[in-house]
Amino acid sequence: MSAAKGRIGAMPLLDRVRTGQVVVGPFCHGPGEPAASVEWWQQPCIAFTTFGSWEVRSRRGKGEVTPSAVLVSEGGEHDCRHPGGVDDRMLCVLYLGDIDPGPMLLVPQRPALHLLRKSLVAELRAADPDRGEVEALSLALLDMVREAPGSSPGPGKRSRALVGRLRAEADARYREPGLDLVAQALALGMTRTRFVHVFRDVVGVTPHRYVVELRVSHAARLLRRTPVAVTDICFDSGFGTMSSFYAAFRGAYGMTPSAYRAGPGAPAAAHFS
Repeated sequence: MSAAKGRIGAMPLLDRVRTGQVVVGPFCHGPGEPAASVEWWQQPCIAFTTFGSWEVRSRRGKGEVTPSAVLVSEGGEHDCRHPGGVDDRMLCVLYLGDIDPGPMLLVPQRPALHLLRKSLVAELRAADPDRGEVEALSLALLDMVREAPGSSPGPGKRSRALVGRLRAEADARYREPGLDLVAQALALGMTRTRFVHVFRDVVGVTPHRYVVELRVSHAARLLRRTPVAVTDICFDSGFGTMSSFYAAFRGAYGMTPSAYRAGPGAPAAAHFS
């Protein structure tokens, strides 16, 4: 946040992942930045302070942003102060388009929110982060910060039934590259952010991750049990590109598909495909 006090500057961000809906990456201060500044944030944003603390004031309210308090900004002008020194670091999720971040400026980082953040950080640390998973986790974060602590008893009967229906759909159709559970949820009357949040609540992973894991497991079975070429296995398992297949497989098994195939128990003919 480099603007001098009394001036307005744009909030800089080091992009790690950019999708059609979010921009996610770290933010840290440069040397010599002022301890008080006025910033203009162009998009709604969720910011996790990973080190240090600072004070913020905007038309939504004021308070201290710490590792236990998550900032939820609607965008616009913010008065930022760093009485303890300009040494805080943040992980920021910027939301593109017209979205509602909810009414609260600061949200306690309760356990469920902390777990979502950990999942997001783990994905960002991958050599080739899965953009779809980063987007899904970011949308789940957005839905969660809209809720006041203790206001949600968990998914209701109707939401669980919808998740069960679409989970069964994924189980049956994961080999189709065009499978889009979010689009189906929208057609059934549930918003994108709410569906991702509820699906993760019920199943334990985002809809995107669930489909990817089904595809990876199918690919692993084919690699071990058949001599089918790796390229054919990629597309037969529902992956749209070889690069996405390799990234997902390495993330799940810690090795390439070829290395997995060459391991103990692989069919002899597979070594020549």
